[in-house]
Amino acid sequence: MKLVSKVPSTKLSPEYFLPLLKIISKYEGSIEDMKENIHIFLTEVSKRGKRNQHNSVYAITFPTFKRLNLIEGEGKSIKLSQDGKTLIEVAEKEGETAYKKKLAKLVLRTDQEKAHVIDAVLSSGKEVLTIDDLVNVLKSSGIETNEKDDRLLKWLRILVYLDFIERLDGKFKFNRLQVEGVKSEKNVSPPVFADTLIETYNKLKSEKMGSPYIPIPLIEKEVCKNLSEYGFTTFDFREHLLKLKAQGLSDKKIIFTKPGARESGGLKINNNYYYYIAIFEG
Repeated sequence: MKLVSKVPSTKLSPEYFLPLLKIISKYEGSIEDMKENIHIFLTEVSKRGKRNQHNSVYAITFPTFKRLNLIEGEGKSIKLSQDGKTLIEVAEKEGETAYKKKLAKLVLRTDQEKAHVIDAVLSSGKEVLTIDDLVNVLKSSGIETNEKDDRLLKWLRILVYLDFIERLDGKFKFNRLQVEGVKSEKNVSPPVFADTLIETYNKLKSEKMGSPYIPIPLIEKEVCKNLSEYGFTTFDFREHLLKLKAQGLSDKKIIFTKPGARESGGLKINNNYYYYIAIFEG
């Protein structure tokens, strides 16, 4: 098959998207200040030590944001696109979870238009792949890549950040429900979420021989599966869970506990990191 496309180059790590979008917004109209502050930020968070300003701005930040349609303009007129402005507004008004859900919609659109990674994998019928399997699937779909392709590896990093993919023992597990959920516009009411959460919690607790403390990533996955008809995503789960914690339940008490050692996939609340959830009678 003739290879017809490449995965777009996105060198900027996704956890830095929001702070750098804010820098671009703050210094719009003053390109030198914008470049200087982008460089200062990336130097401070870099694990590689010193870096060149031109590289920080013109090899990493601007190209990544342009390929995601988050900035527009050229030269001294670089500014946020409407999508870039929307991401900042959502983050400030609704919080990190809503921001990541909005970003996921934009990344999914870019994947469908430019990268074609998600569609290629979903059409293959496979959900768990090694990097070699993934490369073969993409090549068979006309995408030029290889197992050491930095473009592909950096794009996968974004997909992992947004829960489209999970890293599992050196393999990639694609989350079909997350993709469908991000595409969906259906809503789950708070009572439906609460009932599903309690039902799922009780089922998992019985399977764990009665232990009341359930890992948040585990119950998150099961609740999303049980609400898949609504297109329920991991972002929806965390948003609903935080609201439920704030509002409470009339006859039950939700308790969050910290892990003994640092575990990934937990929930940050008021600068505290929790990994387990328990639900007791009120």
